[in-house]
Amino acid sequence: MFSGAGSLYLALLLAWTPSSPVISAPLARSLDATLLGLLQLTGKPKLTFDEQGKFKVVSFSDMHMGEGENVVWGPQQDVNTSIVHAHVLDNERPRFVVFNGDLVTGENTFKHNATKYLDKVFAPTVARGIPFSSTYGNDNINHQEELEYEQEHYGKTLSYTRSDVGPKPYGLGNYWLPVYATPTAPIPAAIMWFFDSRSFTSGDGNGPGPVPAAADYYWVDETTVPPYIEQQSELMQRVWGKTPPALVFVHIPVQKAQILATLPTKGDHDDEPDPAAQGFTLNGTYTGLDLPFWNALIKLNNGPYGGNVLAVTSGHDHGESWCARSTVSVGIPVCFDGHSGYGGYVTEHSVVRNGRVFELDLVDLEGQVPVVKTWNSYEDYTTDDDVVLGPDYLPGYNNN
Repeated sequence: MFSGAGSLYLALLLAWTPSSPVISAPLARSLDATLLGLLQLTGKPKLTFDEQGKFKVVSFSDMHMGEGENVVWGPQQDVNTSIVHAHVLDNERPRFVVFNGDLVTGENTFKHNATKYLDKVFAPTVARGIPFSSTYGNDNINHQEELEYEQEHYGKTLSYTRSDVGPKPYGLGNYWLPVYATPTAPIPAAIMWFFDSRSFTSGDGNGPGPVPAAADYYWVDETTVPPYIEQQSELMQRVWGKTPPALVFVHIPVQKAQILATLPTKGDHDDEPDPAAQGFTLNGTYTGLDLPFWNALIKLNNGPYGGNVLAVTSGHDHGESWCARSTVSVGIPVCFDGHSGYGGYVTEHSVVRNGRVFELDLVDLEGQVPVVKTWNSYEDYTTDDDVVLGPDYLPGYNNN
């Protein structure tokens, strides 16, 4: 399975134990002090940059497959969504696809009928042989069932989705993947992190699960995920000597997105995230339950303005397709994917569906502060809203 330098590398990973564990004993034992993103090496090929030194990712959000399944217009919406994906994939030819939440509708799909629609979500990507991963949104099925279905049907081939930590069966989809410059490179050039932003919901259509009295379900689990991020990034530092630049995917936007929405940025602003962001109750009260996750991202960024988190991108708000960065987000760019499906509500400027593209370039990642190119790619084969996320993006709103 491993040979030469690879065997020594794996031995170092398994032998190292933190001198002062940063997470609780039960969680530490479950992680076994291992770089969990390397588990893919036991079953599937490394994710790598192409021969030109680029790695292109397309992120689709809010497909809402299965909406109106018993009415005439419902099935056609699913067909139209598949056409969106096919056109964007053929236009962009990415090396990886992210399904960033709300894969199936939350209106009329439940445990008994939701998973069958996942095949439709993945079909255009699978037909083109493109590897992919998922995050999960606010749909009426518990996320464990989505994960188990995806792993059973696609886990041995193209799906890289898994669960490292998080409460079952609600918010368990938290994991990361390495991307290497070449198949033989020992250290990743970039990392992709995936987080589950619906920590608490029953998923059976009967209302909320074990939701704390003061909270709603919109946040990344504050108990397991922050120590997981800290431990895994510390392991990267110990073993690789660095934490590679990272893209972060999470369906429901972080609370900081509310403030950034007012900035003059390219893209749609039809659906500003207030209060549809992490840590808010249904009546708009802010609980702060998302802050442990956000603070962990700041550490992952190598502190304020570190530049190591290239972007945190979300869906959920269908009429939002912008990226912003400022001092209020400690320099971490926050992006929205737009609307990638014909299910779900439509806003004035989201009638033409899209996916968000991130293009990582090895040259861009090797600078003093790494940067990433991003744009929106539409079902009509057009592109728009291209920007370079980094220290020079929206300089008037940053102090570095």
